[in-house]
Amino acid sequence: MKSDTDYKKELKEIREALEVAEGLRFKKGLSETDKVDLEKASIALRKKERALVEKIGSEVAAQIKASSENLQELAKKVRARTTKLSKTAKWAETLNKLV
Repeated sequence: MKSDTDYKKELKEIREALEVAEGLRFKKGLSETDKVDLEKASIALRKKERALVEKIGSEVAAQIKASSENLQELAKKVRARTTKLSKTAKWAETLNKLV
């Protein structure tokens, strides 16, 4: 798994290249083949950008799922302790009534 800075750097590079390709694509005086080539380059860069964003999203989702499992386990422990404390409090209340 890449680090956040690696993803940010790669995404920034793709977006900068896309901006350049889009800027060149609409300049006057380009031949049709150059325009087509630049359009193909723009499409390829957009696809790469989408794939990278999707990959980042998948990794974030996996991290969230992993952390939620830890939270679920912690919630079980808290519920168990709460139940135990509740029983202790009832027992103390019963003793208090008897005395």
